[in-house]
Amino acid sequence: MAAFDVDGTLLRGENICGCIGRHIGRSTEMEAFERLRSREEMTTGRETMLEWYLPFSKARLIEHLADLRLAPGVTQGFARLKAAGVKIALVSITWQFAVEWLAAELGADYAVGTGWREDNTLSHFWPEDKAIYLNSLLAELKLEQGALAAVGDSHGDIPMLNLASRSYFVGKALPQELLHAEHWPHADIEEIVLDMLARG
Repeated sequence: MAAFDVDGTLLRGENICGCIGRHIGRSTEMEAFERLRSREEMTTGRETMLEWYLPFSKARLIEHLADLRLAPGVTQGFARLKAAGVKIALVSITWQFAVEWLAAELGADYAVGTGWREDNTLSHFWPEDKAIYLNSLLAELKLEQGALAAVGDSHGDIPMLNLASRSYFVGKALPQELLHAEHWPHADIEEIVLDMLARG
């Protein structure tokens, strides 16, 4: 199984929240939100974003995501994984409705993120939840931990990358907390996939 972070990994440049924010006239606020680090601040930021989104349907918000720029090699890399019978999971702390849309566009098998429930409350998804989710998915699919490869770009991906037997970090500076991830800064996703498949 291959797990991918989304913002900064499969998407380069503008991220999902920034793209939606720009289209609904909230770019300035989103720039401030991008600097938030504490869990409490991020929770409040998500709640505020949800208030902005309420006048719009999810379908309308998803229309704005056509502006997003894929990392080089994503389409080709995913095609290679699917041809090899490898399951693909998109694992992100951003909005699940957007991650599900991207998964459908790319042909990924699984997608998870922060949920926007029908009653307009949030189901938060945090960095440590990435590893928990993937552990559960491995068990569901009756796969060993050694069958998991993962790709990420930020400190929020550390739990997922440390869980995987093969890890690739595409961000600028490799965090010291990573146990065994290889540093492929700004890498072409197809090249990473070729390496994954070559190692079996």
